[in-house]
Amino acid sequence: GFVPGLFGTSHGALQFMAYEDLKERYNKYRNRVSDTKLNTLEYIMMAAVSKIFAVSATYPYQVVRARLQDQHNTYSGVFDVIRRTWR
Repeated sequence: GFVPGLFGTSHGALQFMAYEDLKERYNKYRNRVSDTKLNTLEYIMMAAVSKIFAVSATYPYQVVRARLQDQHNTYSGVFDVIRRTWR
């Protein structure tokens, strides 16, 4: 589980990247300087959208990792987990 665990750290990185990009694009859309402070509702919306993006991108990986760690089933590898999960 060490290598899959390292891959799991991408969730936070993806969320932070999406949050910063959304914030920058939103400020550009509103014709404001890119580092302009957002109001509370804008912060909540940017955080929610970036979290949805990160979860959507990393959730399938978490399912595969959890099934690989399941000691009650035997899989021949990652592709076997994906194939059997898809089925």
